[in-house]
Amino acid sequence: MGSKQRVTIALDRQIVEEIDQLSKEQKESRSHIIEEAIKLWRKRQLEKELIKGYLAMSKENSETAEANLMAGEEVLG
Repeated sequence: MGSKQRVTIALDRQIVEEIDQLSKEQKESRSHIIEEAIKLWRKRQLEKELIKGYLAMSKENSETAEANLMAGEEVLG
């Protein structure tokens, strides 16, 4: 990503406490913990979109295969 930009956000106190705990355990900054969480969230969003796309393609492929099967039966029948 390269350069960093400082931002100010408001978070629930509980979340901040969890971030601080992770920060201590992993010996990383708050910023690093939050950045990694956002990267993971983005990755999961992409995975959800890919799954949705693959399911749609699967349905389309199934319908195409069914149509081809019926056409083949007509030719052979």
